[in-house]
Amino acid sequence: MDPHPYIVEPSTVPWKTLALEGGGETQLQMYLKGRDGGPEAIRAQISEGYTVEPHFHYAAQFQVLLAGSMAFPLVRLDAPAVHYTEHNTPYGPFRVSGGHDMLVLHAKPGGVAVMRDKKRRWQANVRGRELTRCAHEVEWQPMPGCPHARRKLLIPPSFGPTAELVAFPAGVEFTPPVPEYGRYEVVYAGSASLLGGRLEPKALRFIPGGEQATPFTAGPEGVSMIFVSFDQDANYSDAGSTEDALDRMEQ
Repeated sequence: MDPHPYIVEPSTVPWKTLALEGGGETQLQMYLKGRDGGPEAIRAQISEGYTVEPHFHYAAQFQVLLAGSMAFPLVRLDAPAVHYTEHNTPYGPFRVSGGHDMLVLHAKPGGVAVMRDKKRRWQANVRGRELTRCAHEVEWQPMPGCPHARRKLLIPPSFGPTAELVAFPAGVEFTPPVPEYGRYEVVYAGSASLLGGRLEPKALRFIPGGEQATPFTAGPEGVSMIFVSFDQDANYSDAGSTEDALDRMEQ
């Protein structure tokens, strides 16, 4: 497989259940745990109709909505969609529906703090950026550097962090550019081959800032991928892992 250590095929990751207040639950797969101070990636499926309370994470975060919907006070996200927050930026509440399935992605360990926690909410970055976009809101356009592919630019580079949905036809090889601060590459549909291995839907890899990724090749059915790239805010992290924070919440 890829020489980078941050590649996850979901079939290899066990599920765990986190009970939520009010009778809901979240099914979790801890893709990357951030134990080395590196990236942290979690797949979450939240109970139908559950409302997640306002909270924040101590690191820049992308939520990549793979299935279902998330209804925030001012916006509704329908998959595929992305939601970005700067470090310590509170968001929510949001209500999930439609078979919710998402990835929570940090370049560094993110932790978590709920806004009702009076000891922690003073740390909230109330002026931090919060960005959202659904793929259905954006038109397809040619993919720069890959004339056979097309993309939907969900968050443009002018915002700092970026996100795009890219569709590659069967057999196309693509070498992503070197990210400045780190990039996640998520298989949304189809499959891709990588040095003899095969990445199926909901698989991902993380490329650290300044490193060149090895190329991948779209599978026989083609592949649609969601690329999310961080900006300089990814350098900030002020807490332990999200897994540890969730374990404390269960106690």
